[in-house]
Amino acid sequence: MRIRYFGAEDNRRNADEQQQIERCRHNTMALSTAFMLVALTSRVLASDLVKIQGPSDNAIIVGNNVELFCLVYTTDENGVQQKVTQPYNVTWYFKPEGVNVSRVVLEFISDGQSANSVSFDSSKYKAAEVARLQILAISLGDAGLYTCHLDASGQPSTGYGAHLMVIDTPACHNQNPESFSEQNITLDCIINFRGYRMPIVDWRLGTLKLNSTTEVLKNKSVLIETLTLTATEQMNGYVYHCHVEYPGLAQIECMAHPSLRVYKAAQIMSVVVSSSSGQESSRIAPGAKVRMQCSAQGYPVPQYTWYFRPRGSSSMPRKLAIQDYYEIPSFQATDEGMYYCYAINEINTRVFRDSRNLTLQLQEVEYNQQYNVGGQAWSASSAGGELQAQESDSGIQFSPYAVGALISAGLAVLLIIVFVVLAMRLKRERKIREKLARAHDETLDDQEVELLDEGLQPNGHFLPAEYSRLKMSWEIPRKDIRLLEQIGRGSFVEVWKGRMRRTPGTNDIVRIIVKKLDAEATNKERHFFSTELEVMKMVPSHPNIVRLIGSYTSNEPWLTMLEVAQEGTLQEFLQRHRPGQQEIVIGRGDDQPVFMRKHTLTAQKLLCLAAQVASGLEHLQKFKLIYYRLQSARVLVAKGGVCKLSGFGFPHEIGDRNMYQQASAPIRWMAPESLVENVYNTKTDVWSYGVLVWEILHFGMTPWPRLGPQEVLESVHTGKRMPPPPHCSKIIYGLMMKCWMANPEDRPTYDAILESLSHMVTEAEAHVVYAHLPAYLQSLDGGADGDADGISHA
Repeated sequence: MRIRYFGAEDNRRNADEQQQIERCRHNTMALSTAFMLVALTSRVLASDLVKIQGPSDNAIIVGNNVELFCLVYTTDENGVQQKVTQPYNVTWYFKPEGVNVSRVVLEFISDGQSANSVSFDSSKYKAAEVARLQILAISLGDAGLYTCHLDASGQPSTGYGAHLMVIDTPACHNQNPESFSEQNITLDCIINFRGYRMPIVDWRLGTLKLNSTTEVLKNKSVLIETLTLTATEQMNGYVYHCHVEYPGLAQIECMAHPSLRVYKAAQIMSVVVSSSSGQESSRIAPGAKVRMQCSAQGYPVPQYTWYFRPRGSSSMPRKLAIQDYYEIPSFQATDEGMYYCYAINEINTRVFRDSRNLTLQLQEVEYNQQYNVGGQAWSASSAGGELQAQESDSGIQFSPYAVGALISAGLAVLLIIVFVVLAMRLKRERKIREKLARAHDETLDDQEVELLDEGLQPNGHFLPAEYSRLKMSWEIPRKDIRLLEQIGRGSFVEVWKGRMRRTPGTNDIVRIIVKKLDAEATNKERHFFSTELEVMKMVPSHPNIVRLIGSYTSNEPWLTMLEVAQEGTLQEFLQRHRPGQQEIVIGRGDDQPVFMRKHTLTAQKLLCLAAQVASGLEHLQKFKLIYYRLQSARVLVAKGGVCKLSGFGFPHEIGDRNMYQQASAPIRWMAPESLVENVYNTKTDVWSYGVLVWEILHFGMTPWPRLGPQEVLESVHTGKRMPPPPHCSKIIYGLMMKCWMANPEDRPTYDAILESLSHMVTEAEAHVVYAHLPAYLQSLDGGADGDADGISHA
């Protein structure tokens, strides 16, 4: 056995080894702790990492605003988004289309509590919300790549980008507005755009897409879509439209005006005879009123002429009228004979004529008269031509006239009872329909009720852009329309204040005017309503024409939605601004809480009103349209005193409508040929325009004051005219007198009227002298005293 003794050296060696073991244990513990801290730190950083979600590709129409989003956030341990509470910066870069250099347009700086933005062009770029970029008044130059970059401490920079594509309003052109059948028609659609890809373009007729198109790209930013068609007579009146869109992002379209007009020779379709006796026959009862109506087709629109040859005559027929109908007030033996209707149009100097004739004769009337002579009843008959004796049971005989009178009286009473019962029934049914309509409005869903809240009404003018895709049908869903207050009524329409959604599916609304067709409207009145609507769809926009917003004709009642004219009619506008007229204004402050406001129009403004109406009429004339009963009460005034014309159509439609509503004809504004022959055309509008100028210069007074309608008719027919206003120059009165020339061909054109007014406006105070205003215009009640009822001879 070996026994080892430990000495001092051994003890020192053991102590060193023990120290090394302790140091190793401490190092191991420190390393373990370090690993734990690193793991914990990594876990915290992963949850506190600032993240960014970038924008998506977008497309927009020129002139609108667009907002691009860039979302900055963090997530907790469960992946739920949280608000960022640490400092970060977001920078928006813009690289225009076709350029390789980006520039900074907007920067957001956040300290974790609040954020500030710096715009490098405040007129173009604004901060919508934190990290969102709003681009104002988009132009083609705004197309390109927009990128948002995130910079946060302790992590790498990240960024996301998206392309913005821009479309300008396309321009449509009808290269062949008038053509012959089988001739080629070319329609062009020119689209200016910017973007990394082209929009999709197609031509349409209604909802029908057309395939016969050619597409040409110029300069990588101009697209020309051409539609080629072969004209047929069935295309007459068609309006094609060009549809441009980036699917799911933006769309716009344009109409190829004017509508297609395919030449067609005049062709009479029918000649209808009607009389006051209620029969449609060539044999007319003596004294009956007769109307012969001739209907023809063709383009240009045929002109009508009526001729007559008396019965038994071999002479040339004599001319009766130059309109599509002819009336005989009381048919007599001298009116028997042959009537001819001619329809004529001219195509490239070649005249096409079609005619129909009909013979009218007196209807033979049988009579049977009884006489009582010496107890014998004698009867005389027109059929037998002889007297016959009949036995009478009594010497007392009742006159057949008395019996007829009794029977007629009984029938009249019976008819009155029937009419009263029917009227009461119709009135009850109308009330039921109105209750149902109100019930429909009152049961709108929550979204509809919120839509119609007064507080949601935006300021300013607006014409809905989202409904532009419906331009061909113009139909707006009924649930998007609300009638608020009836403000007027016509012979078969009601005029309402209303509201409608600015865009489908939103709570943003816009004020509108709604024309509502009466529930009791006849087929003729429905035709007038629909024709006026179709004409408004056809007419291109003009500052002095009321703009059509849309229509609802899917179900009863039919509605037409128009832009709002805040100032009401021109007549109301003039009367409110009559010299001396004042308005009481109640304020809210301490200074002048109640004060008077004057509304007098300047001489220059009066002449500008006249020029605006002439400009609107000139625009209508380009499309061969005329106005329906031109007068200040039928001209609207928008905000800022802008005149707006509404209620126009083609001459034959206006003539039919005036005949239908003849009882309410505005005689004081009508030309002599309209009063006598029921002729309506551009020249008759010029006459009415001269009367409207007189109204403007007299602040909405009624023309021919203190004369009845019959006296006005006789005065106009004998060549008398309204006298010169004492406060107006000879030049203005001369313009009115030119409009009132007896020969329509001597009346001025709208071009000449506008040129004359443009010279007068520069020296308005010399042509409208307020110091010479007559007393009846200076009084508050605007009475028609003084010389306003005087008469001048043409």
